[in-house]
Amino acid sequence: MNIFTLMIGASAFFIAGCAAYFSVRGIALTFGAVSAFTIPIIIMASSLELGKLVAASFLYRQWRTCHPTLRSYLIFAVVLLICITSAGIYGYLSQAFEQTLSQVKGYEKEIASLQKQQADYDRLISEYQTSGQKGSELREEKQTEEKKRLENYISERRKDIILAENSKSRLAEETDQMVVGERKRREEEKKRLQEVIGLRRKDIGSLDEEKKVYKSEIDERIKSEKSKQNQINQRLAQLDAAVKVYQDQGPGGFLKNDGFKKAADLLETQGGEREGLRKRLFEINDEIQNARDDLEKRFTAIDLRILSAQKEISESNLKITALTTGGAEQADNIRMALENLNQARSSVDDRIRSLENEIADASRKITALSEVSSVYGPDSSLELEEKKDSLLAKKEAAEKRILEIEDKIRSTDIGSFKFVARAFDPKVAAAEATENPILIKEALDQGVNRVVKWFIMILVLVFDPLAVTLVIAFNASLLKGSTGSTQGSEKAQNPQTDGTLGMANFSLFVIIAGLMAYFGYQHLEPDQKKKSSTQVNRASFLGELSARRIDDRAFAYVPNQAFGACAFSGVRMLEEVGIPKIVSNELCDRIPFLDDLSWDPQSCGIEPGGRVVYFLQFPSGEFKADRSGDILFGLAIPIADEGSLKEFLIRQLDLKSTYPNWKISENQSPDFLSIQHKNSHLSIGMDQHCLLFLTSWWGDKPSPTFLDGEMSRIFTSAQKKDFMSNKLAVQMSGMSYDLALSFFGENFFDNFIGTSEEKELWKKLQEYLSADVTMQAKANAGSVGIEGKYTYQEPVLDADFGLKVAARLEDIRQGELGISMNGVYGEFAEIFSQRLDYKSVKGLLKTIDLMQSKQFEDFQSIRFVSREQENSKGFLSMQISSEKPGGESLRLMIDLLVNTLNPLQPKLGG
Repeated sequence: MNIFTLMIGASAFFIAGCAAYFSVRGIALTFGAVSAFTIPIIIMASSLELGKLVAASFLYRQWRTCHPTLRSYLIFAVVLLICITSAGIYGYLSQAFEQTLSQVKGYEKEIASLQKQQADYDRLISEYQTSGQKGSELREEKQTEEKKRLENYISERRKDIILAENSKSRLAEETDQMVVGERKRREEEKKRLQEVIGLRRKDIGSLDEEKKVYKSEIDERIKSEKSKQNQINQRLAQLDAAVKVYQDQGPGGFLKNDGFKKAADLLETQGGEREGLRKRLFEINDEIQNARDDLEKRFTAIDLRILSAQKEISESNLKITALTTGGAEQADNIRMALENLNQARSSVDDRIRSLENEIADASRKITALSEVSSVYGPDSSLELEEKKDSLLAKKEAAEKRILEIEDKIRSTDIGSFKFVARAFDPKVAAAEATENPILIKEALDQGVNRVVKWFIMILVLVFDPLAVTLVIAFNASLLKGSTGSTQGSEKAQNPQTDGTLGMANFSLFVIIAGLMAYFGYQHLEPDQKKKSSTQVNRASFLGELSARRIDDRAFAYVPNQAFGACAFSGVRMLEEVGIPKIVSNELCDRIPFLDDLSWDPQSCGIEPGGRVVYFLQFPSGEFKADRSGDILFGLAIPIADEGSLKEFLIRQLDLKSTYPNWKISENQSPDFLSIQHKNSHLSIGMDQHCLLFLTSWWGDKPSPTFLDGEMSRIFTSAQKKDFMSNKLAVQMSGMSYDLALSFFGENFFDNFIGTSEEKELWKKLQEYLSADVTMQAKANAGSVGIEGKYTYQEPVLDADFGLKVAARLEDIRQGELGISMNGVYGEFAEIFSQRLDYKSVKGLLKTIDLMQSKQFEDFQSIRFVSREQENSKGFLSMQISSEKPGGESLRLMIDLLVNTLNPLQPKLGG
């Protein structure tokens, strides 16, 4: 036996041993890792592994002499045992990968939890900064029930002193009348002052016009005098020219006149005229100077009158401000004075005094409730700083922990498989094109699973067949070395001569058969597998959105045809920013309890950390023709506790009353609860995931059928969507921001079309108007950041973008479609293609100068960056340092953007 034969044998049994260990271990884990059957299973699997190798050796050695039936069975047994071994190896390697993957997922979950804690810390810090008076109001709202109980107790005590209570009631009414009178007087005074301001501004305008007229008159006077001055200068020039003629003749001589003498005589003759002309020049200069002096004096007088008018305007504004801010205090002072007067004039016996003491005790309890520390932060600056320092320390500790976990992930993560997935998996490339981190992570995880699955399958198909092949090769080497006969040598060297061709290629057949079987399984009934996968995706879409670090379920309830949407980081941000700045009055005025949802979401059954989405769309379906000028407003809020929300709605809408103003209906397909106002143009819908409010611009033309139809469409779509079909969810979900705005150009213009001319206009400008725009803003301590993105369907963002748009619009105006540019559709087309396009917006934002802008003194500096990609995507980034806390910075940022970009109203400052 030579060394090479020993190497073959050692390799064969080493690989076979490893395969046997993995197989036995995998089979044991399949039937229970630790149980009473573990050892018998291991013994059984080990015996099968040994039998497989012996059977392969026997087949090779006894191929010709073995009975065909026995040979066929042994071949079948060896192939089946190879499959069993491969299955065990596959299970063992899969479990090892799953264990690593589970460890990485555990780290990622811990990172997500820490990031959520950091977001909570940021939210608490922001809420501490805005604690103050708003915190007091929130505390008062949260303690309403306890106050009501104490007030009922006070009411019961006052039943014993009904006469005094009636007197106090009358006094309260009189006080209210006085307060109302005081407010009316204050409003009248404000109106008078505003009229004074208007008159003074008109006076200023008149004075400015007077200055212009007077300046024009003086200019005419000066011009006339200068004309006279020019005439005199011309006459002097003529006189000088006449003298110069004689002077040029020179001195006299023989038969020659004396030129100098004649010049002197002429000068003497011109003397009187020259003196008169010079005197007239002095008079003209005096007239010009007098005219200028008169103009300066008149301007000074007018400027003094303008200054006086401006001073009067300023004083009137100050008075208006004082009347606006000091009114509540004055009313309270009046009320307090009257109450003191009433107490001073009232005579109360000992019993009444005793009852009043009890009332006072209850009132002190109410006051104590108001002084209880708020859940939104303490009131004193020292406590605020202590709390913020503590939260910042916790946030820093969480950041360190995140870095530690990321180091562990890098040490355990399967980075090479991720690289292969990114390089060769088209689904990963498609997800990266969306630039959505959630989609990218999900696609990358699935891609890694596919790469690892194929890698393990390749290992399995090579592992045990290679072991069996090496065992056969070892037998061949042994036979070759043990026999000296030519026949034995020939049989060993040339298996074809003894009929062992099948055994020589046995492992190759096994590998090919395994690959064919696996490939067939992967591609079996692809349509059915795709359909099943889509059903799973649709069924789990809402679950996936709600299970993420940020609850994004509300995105599923935004219709695909919506042209605009605004997402808030929670109901608190909706109240801080959205209600006063973004959400339409048509919706706010018809939902009186919207503030309650924002102040105490948990008790109302609302998810406090869930994304709230406000969207706009044109009517759809059969309503598109009848309400073509209407706009649907929707507000989607994720639900935390469906039962608590229903109880809250029952209380707020008074649904248990005898004659409620609301009509309730349950829908089965889709499954949702509908609550519709009988008179107002408002519908409320809810399922187990989301609360939805719907109304429209045409509130004066209520249509329950219209709102019911749109509500049903929204819930049907939400309960059947998958992630990739939801454009808004792809662009805006899973990201960390406080406020985000999104506009879909194609949805707006394609659904806004009313005439055939407008349809042709849309086709002409489609490449410039089919842009999806997103703006995301996040407020941090001392700053607010904005990230914007324009995505065009065509690569139009080249250097000549503006010129091409202008030329296209000019061609349209000169052609048959020119009349369509004068309508509303044409105005919007021009605005979005030439004034709100990426290039124009980038130029406007880049030129913002806070030093020249008014009303933005709380912003210190702006850093603006932009970039373009593939001539179809434009990115904007703006960081603004601010002295205001989160919500106020965002509201101020909205004002700045409106002031800079809004083409429909004059600028507020700058």
